[in-house]
Amino acid sequence: MTPRDRLLTTLRGGTADRVPLVLLNARRLDDFRDPIRRQIAARIIDQTHFQVGFNSHVNRYLVTPPQRIREVAREESGGTVTATSEIDTPKGTLTAIVARNTQTDTEWTVKYPVESLADIERIRSVPWELPAGLAAPDLWNLPAEFATRGIVASGVSSPMVCVGGMMRYERYLELCAAEFDLVRELTQQCFERIMSVLDVLLAKRNVEYMWMGGCEWLTPPMGSPRLHDELVQRFEKPLIARMHAAGALCHVHCHGKVRSTIEKVIERGADFFEPVEPPPNGDLTFAEAKAIAAGRITLGGNLEARIVENENIDAVERSVRAAFEGGKHRMVLQLSAGPIGPITPRMAGNYNRIIDLWEEMAPMQGDGPGARRASAHR
Repeated sequence: MTPRDRLLTTLRGGTADRVPLVLLNARRLDDFRDPIRRQIAARIIDQTHFQVGFNSHVNRYLVTPPQRIREVAREESGGTVTATSEIDTPKGTLTAIVARNTQTDTEWTVKYPVESLADIERIRSVPWELPAGLAAPDLWNLPAEFATRGIVASGVSSPMVCVGGMMRYERYLELCAAEFDLVRELTQQCFERIMSVLDVLLAKRNVEYMWMGGCEWLTPPMGSPRLHDELVQRFEKPLIARMHAAGALCHVHCHGKVRSTIEKVIERGADFFEPVEPPPNGDLTFAEAKAIAAGRITLGGNLEARIVENENIDAVERSVRAAFEGGKHRMVLQLSAGPIGPITPRMAGNYNRIIDLWEEMAPMQGDGPGARRASAHR
C-alpha cells in the first residue's frame, strides 16, 4: 500500500497496512533547509505522504474578498517581520497589523481590523465577490511522486472563527454574550461566503482532503455548549456535507479539552479529528477518545509537542506507547503541533525515537507496493 493510499484508506475507515505517520512530511528532502530535519525525514520520506495544496483564499477577516485587502507597509527588525494591511470598505479604511518571527515561523496580530461595532459595520459593508485567484485545481502538472505519496488538499476556516478572527478574542466572547444575534448573523454571512468558495474550489471533484480549523475557540469551556451548537455545529455540518458531495474528506482541527466535542464532530460528519491531547492540556487519553469514537472517525494528534520538545526519550516513549493503547484502527500517529523553531539535539533524539517505536508498533503488513521499511534509510 502506498503512503497516499494508506492515509486515505485510514481516513475512510478502511484497514491500512500500517498506522499512518505524520512527522516532518514533505515532498522531497531538499524541501528541508535544516539539515537535522532533513536527516530525520530521510528515514521516513518514502513511507509518508505529502500534500499538493491549493488555496481557498478564505481569511479570518469576515471572509473579505482578498482583492479588497492590500499590504501597505512591511518592516523587518530582529528577525521579526511586521506587515501593515488596509481593508478597503465603502464606509472607510480598516487597518490590520500582523507580525511574524522568521526563526520560529510564528505569527501574531499587533492590531485587529475590528475594534468597535462601527468597524463591524464597515467590514460587513464590503460587497461579496469571489476571490480573484480562486479556481478548481488544475492537476495537469503534478509532481512525479504524487502517484504514490501525494494528496490534493485545501482548507477553510470555520465560519465562526472568520468572525472572531477579525477582533480580539476577549471582544469576540463579549459579543457572543451581549450581541449574540449579531454574531450569528455575521457567522451566517461567513458560512454563505465559504459555501460559494467551495462551489468553485470543488467543482472538478478533484480535491481529496479538506482541512477546517477554528472551532477550538468555542469548544467548552472556552464557549458554552449553546454557543458551540449555534455557531459551530450549525454551520460546519452543511460545509462538511458539501465537501463530501464533491468526494473530499474533511479534517477538523481542534485543540483543548475535547471530550465533549468528539461526539459533536462525528455528528457533523467529519472524517478525521485532531489533536487529542491527554491531561493536563486535554481532558482524555487517546484510548478513551478511541472508545468514544468507536471506529466512526479517524483520530490523530496524540503526541504532545511539549513532551517532544522539552522532555527526555523515556517520556516520549511512554507517550508513543500510550498512543497505541485502545487499538490501531482509524488512528494516525502525529504530534499535536509543531515543530516550532529549530530542532534541538534533544528534539532530534525524540523524533528518532518516535520513528523507532512506529516501526516497532506499526510494522508493515504484507508485501505490496511501498512495503520497504523506513529503517532502510538509517
